[in-house]
Amino acid sequence: MTSAKAILTPENRFLKAIVDRIDGAPADLFCEVWAGDQRRRMTWGELGDRARAFGLAYRRHGAGPGDVIFLMLKHSPDLYPAFLGAMLIGAVPSFLPFPSAKQDPTSFWASQIAVFRRTGSRLLLTYAELAPEVAARTADMDFRVLSRDDIAAADADVEVDYPAEDALALLQHSSGTTGLKKGVMLTYRAIFEQVMAYSDALGWRVDQSVIASWLPLYHDMGLVACFLTPMLLGVPIISLDAFEWTTRPASLLDAIESRRATHVWLPNFALAHIARATPRTRRFDLGSLQAIIGCSEPNKPATVDQFVARFAGEGVRTEHMRTCYAMAETVFAVTQSAVARPPRRLRAVIDGGAVKVCDGPEAQTFLSNGRPIADMEVRVLHDGRPSSEGVTGEICVRAPYLFNGYLHDQATTQAAFIDGFFRTGDLGFIHEGEVYIFGRIKELIIVNGRNYFAHDIEMAANEAEGVKKGRCVAFGVYAPTVGSEQIVLVAEREAEPIADSRVVRAISEALNLRFGAAAGDIRLVEPGWLMKTTSGKISRAENALKYKTCFRPDAQILTMAETGRDATHF
Repeated sequence: MTSAKAILTPENRFLKAIVDRIDGAPADLFCEVWAGDQRRRMTWGELGDRARAFGLAYRRHGAGPGDVIFLMLKHSPDLYPAFLGAMLIGAVPSFLPFPSAKQDPTSFWASQIAVFRRTGSRLLLTYAELAPEVAARTADMDFRVLSRDDIAAADADVEVDYPAEDALALLQHSSGTTGLKKGVMLTYRAIFEQVMAYSDALGWRVDQSVIASWLPLYHDMGLVACFLTPMLLGVPIISLDAFEWTTRPASLLDAIESRRATHVWLPNFALAHIARATPRTRRFDLGSLQAIIGCSEPNKPATVDQFVARFAGEGVRTEHMRTCYAMAETVFAVTQSAVARPPRRLRAVIDGGAVKVCDGPEAQTFLSNGRPIADMEVRVLHDGRPSSEGVTGEICVRAPYLFNGYLHDQATTQAAFIDGFFRTGDLGFIHEGEVYIFGRIKELIIVNGRNYFAHDIEMAANEAEGVKKGRCVAFGVYAPTVGSEQIVLVAEREAEPIADSRVVRAISEALNLRFGAAAGDIRLVEPGWLMKTTSGKISRAENALKYKTCFRPDAQILTMAETGRDATHF
C-alpha cells in the first residue's frame, strides 16, 4: 500500500493513528472474522488495501468529502474496510441493519427510506442479493446502490481527503425497528477524545488485549467499543456473526478460549442467554478474561450472579464483571465501574424520589455503573432542577466529546439540552460519586438489546380485531428468566364481545408481522379499565402500576413512586 502519511493533516489524530499502524505494522492482525466454520484473518495491511479499494469505488460513484454513505451489510470481513474506506475520502459512513425474515418488509423499508431522504445520502453499499431490491425501492430517488461484490482491488492510488478533527466522522443511527431514526453526528475529535478517556477508565494494557464480540456494528456498543476503539488503539478483534451467536451463544466462549480474548462487552440479556443456553456438559477455559462489561441495558445483580455461578469453575471471577453506562450521543461510555473489583451494590428503597439506604425486606438491590470517565459531568434533574446526591431524576451529561446534534433535526437537538447538559431520558441517581440507572423516561422497550417504541406497539395492536380503538397501552416488564425486558400489552375489549383467545391471537400475529416480536404478556380488560392523565392521554406509568397491582405483584416495573416524577414524565 502506498503510504499516506506525507499528506495527512496533523490535526486528525484518529486517522493518523490508524494510517500509522497500516503503514508501520502491515503484517499484524487487525481482526479475525468467524462465519460458520470459517475463520478469516485480516491484517492491518489488508485492511488498508481493501479500504483504499472501497474509497476508490465510492469516489467513482460520485461520493466525496461530507457525503453520507450508508452500509447495509451482512457479517463479513468487508464490514471494517468498507467503513474506513469512506473516511479515507472524507465521506461520512453510517451502518444500517439489513432486513431479516422476522421483520415486516413494508415497515422495515419505510423506516430505512425515511432515513435516506432525511440525510440526503445518494449512495448505499450492500451485498449482491439485496442490491436489486434496494435499487427498486429507491427508484424515485437520486440514489446509487453499490454491491460489495463489485469492489475490485484498487488499481490506482486514492487521493486521500483527510478531514480536520472537527469534521463529521460518522452518523450513528438508533437500532430501533420503527420510528424515524435520528442520525447522531460525531466528529473525529469527539471520537478520539472519548475513546482515550474511556481507555484510561478501563485500565487495560492494549498491547496485551484481545476483544471478542458478536455485537452488530449498527449499534453503538458494537461500533465504538468493539470496532472504533480497538482500531484506534491497535487491539485485535475476534468478530462473530450476531445471528449465529443468537442460536449458539457458546460460540462467544469458543472465541474467548481459542483466541485468549481478554475483553467482551455484553448487554444484560446476553449474560443471561449464555448462562442459560450453554450446556452444563460443555467446559471452557476462560482464564484469559480480564473484563466482562455489562452495558446497553440496565445491569441486573441477579444476572451477574447467575453468570458468575455458571462459569466460576472455568475462570470467571466476580472481579471480572464490570458495568458501563453509555449512549451514542456521548460517543459511548459515560461511566465505567472500577478495575479489579466487582461493581458496587446498594440496598435501598426509593421514597418520593429520595434514595434511602437500608437492608429491610422492602429494599431493592441496585448495581452501580461506576464513576464518570474523564471530563464527563453527570447531574440529576429532579422536577426540572439539579438535585443533590441520593435523589432520583433524569440523568443529564456534559462533556467536550458530546455529539454535534441530530442531522437535519435542529428542533430535536435543541430540546435534548438544558443548560448545556444533554438530557438522556434515563432515570437514576448518584450515590457516593457513582451513577445508578434504573429506568427510562423515553417510551422505549428494550427486548434483548432491540428497541421498540411503545406507541408503535400500541398502533399495531389497535388494528387487531376485538380491540377497542385507541384503548391499549404497551410497556416493558423486566423478566429475570431471560435477563431482559418483555413487551406487555393491556387492551380494552370492544363492546361486542369476541372470544379472548381470538383477540389475543390477532394481537400476537400483528406484533409478529409488524416487528418480528412476541409479547411477554397480553391482557384484555373491560372498557374504562385504562387510566388517563389529566390532559386526557392514556397514562403509561399509572397503567403499568395498575397492571402490577392487578395481575403481576412480582413484576419489576418502574413506577411513579420509584421515580418521584409525574405520570406525564414517565
